[in-house]
Amino acid sequence: MCFFVVSNLESRRTDYFIKAGIHLGVDTRFLTYEELLWRLPKMQRAVVKLEPLIYQEVGLAAYAELCAGDRRMLEDLENRQKAVDVHFLNSPRSIALAWDKLRCKEALLAAGLPVTPLLATEVTDFDTLSEIVAATPRGVFLKSRYGSGAGGMMAIRYQSRRNLWVAYTTLAHHGTWVYNTKKIHRLTDKTEIAILAKAVLEIGALVEEWVPKESFGGRNYDLRLVCRQEEVDYAVVRYSNGAITNLHLNNQAGNFEELELAPSLQHEIFELSVAAARVMGLYYAGVDVLVEKTSSHPAIIEVNGQGDHIYQDIFYENRIYTRQIQALLHAEKYR
Repeated sequence: MCFFVVSNLESRRTDYFIKAGIHLGVDTRFLTYEELLWRLPKMQRAVVKLEPLIYQEVGLAAYAELCAGDRRMLEDLENRQKAVDVHFLNSPRSIALAWDKLRCKEALLAAGLPVTPLLATEVTDFDTLSEIVAATPRGVFLKSRYGSGAGGMMAIRYQSRRNLWVAYTTLAHHGTWVYNTKKIHRLTDKTEIAILAKAVLEIGALVEEWVPKESFGGRNYDLRLVCRQEEVDYAVVRYSNGAITNLHLNNQAGNFEELELAPSLQHEIFELSVAAARVMGLYYAGVDVLVEKTSSHPAIIEVNGQGDHIYQDIFYENRIYTRQIQALLHAEKYR
């Protein structure tokens, strides 16, 4: 059996997955998506891990077009895999389902799992959005429907007593060109907020209620849990002084144990994460969970079908990737 890790460019993701395979004595190689497509018909007893494509594009609309192309490619792969002797760690279909935040949330809700509240899915203009914001005292998160990361995300709140609009986002604009940065900006000019929000609405967006997150040490936090089948292989705390906690935005990662959560709450979070991955049909998943500040109840923010890349793990034990490979090596059908 041979393992292949696939992207358009080699990266730490691909390098450390290959290192895990080499450590276990398994033939593990890198392929580009282009190479995978033409090699698929000839592959036998192959295991394939699909990693995200790496782009340098920062323009919001242009990046959305690239994501649309990625979805078409996953659909093509899903159709092709039925005729070849290949096992995908996560199927192209399950990855695409997780990328679609609307379908993902609908699937989780249908399974009875707690999620951050969905307020609207078909908003196309800022006037309608502003009405929703004004009617939601805690504020809203505006998110692009497709993709992962904080690109295309805005946390927006209206303080009626002060007639003050506040938004936090990584988006910025130069004239009519809206683009992603790697820095969170705080905006209070409604006109500026509207320009950015309109750009997100144009590519398709969800509006969710802004749920206050629990804090520890004076910082807000949520959790990224990496699940594999019925196990949680890793849990990392994502700290932020604001609403957006993504670690690639210079937010701080913390150890899960330092939170000293009640065993019952920890068990609930782990069970919820595993259940979310199962509902999405994912062999492994990165599940984002928050603990609501007012109720101390956990809720799923998002599920990521390629969200297993944790620096704190790969530079230390590299156990996430190692366990993914080990589990398949021990599976009866691959012996």
